[in-house]
Amino acid sequence: KYAGGYIISVAPDDSWQYSPVIIDVETEERYEFGPFPESLYFISQTIAITDQGLMFLSNSNGGQIAINTTGDIIVPEAPAGFQFQPEVQGSSADGRYWVGFAKESNGEEGLTWPLLWTDGVAEKLPMPAKNFRDEAFWYGIMARGISADGSVIYGTTWENLDFGMVYWKRVNGEWQVAYAGKDVRKVTPVKMIDKEGNEYDLNMVNGLTCTAEHTKVSPNGKWLASMYRTETPTENRTDWILEKRAAFYNTETEQTVIIDDLGECVGVAVTDDGIAFISEGYAFFTGGHVYDLNAGTYLGTLPEWVYQHYGIHVPDSSWVRYMAPNGRLHGYYTVEMAGIGLQHLGWYVTPVGE
Repeated sequence: KYAGGYIISVAPDDSWQYSPVIIDVETEERYEFGPFPESLYFISQTIAITDQGLMFLSNSNGGQIAINTTGDIIVPEAPAGFQFQPEVQGSSADGRYWVGFAKESNGEEGLTWPLLWTDGVAEKLPMPAKNFRDEAFWYGIMARGISADGSVIYGTTWENLDFGMVYWKRVNGEWQVAYAGKDVRKVTPVKMIDKEGNEYDLNMVNGLTCTAEHTKVSPNGKWLASMYRTETPTENRTDWILEKRAAFYNTETEQTVIIDDLGECVGVAVTDDGIAFISEGYAFFTGGHVYDLNAGTYLGTLPEWVYQHYGIHVPDSSWVRYMAPNGRLHGYYTVEMAGIGLQHLGWYVTPVGE
């Protein structure tokens, strides 16, 4: 319903100032506030916006602010005992539930905890007993997204480059946590060799991972979009080889579908009925594909699928970030700009009548 962001301008004293902007996508009505001086709100990123018009913005002066269409500003609060202001990352469709994270106040020993806000009041979500490598946590977990109906939350471990994907479901009124893809997850202890030639122990993991993406759960929480990453030690055991495949996890059957025939790809979004959107590459996406998880069939490249269903041509290098329940597609395409390098430019497709 709403899109949002902010405008950066220069104040009379040559400092930066920021003007948050919220746009009603249906009416194109525009709400602009500020400008706020950087000494007050040093805005660095738009994180999320709810269907009620509440937009969350990163504030580099510390934590986060949220602003609504009437210009009211709130600062999300963490539970007692947290060192820093929290970061909200996503919201349910009704705006009642938010998810995010904050760091405990126990000095350097404090863990980053996944948080759930219900009607603006935060609580800690449970964490698994061990981290992605089956060791004690030393940093923690960040909750990244929540299904539209508020039934499933997902997040990621944030230790080293592990990024293990975690999810939560409410069972008998209690939130239960598990690693996504537990049916394909495997932890293998390995003796590795460091630069000085000394052996050290490392748990290598084959499992599902994700990073900071906010759109990897279907609206009713049935499916999670992810990546299946395998780790194999090199012959001399001084390094390891990573292989990455798009993967999707069914939170109801607790089974994982791994897409092996598209090479290095990432699952970026998925619908309730198992239409999976896949992006080529890992660090920088260069194209997209569509797959039917229930039928186990390839539906074509993303441009082919969009033309078949919408009658619209999108660039060959397109990939989808998200598909809304009403069929609205949000995507990007890759273009090379002279002097700048590869860039992702955004597009969206709205079905007729929406």
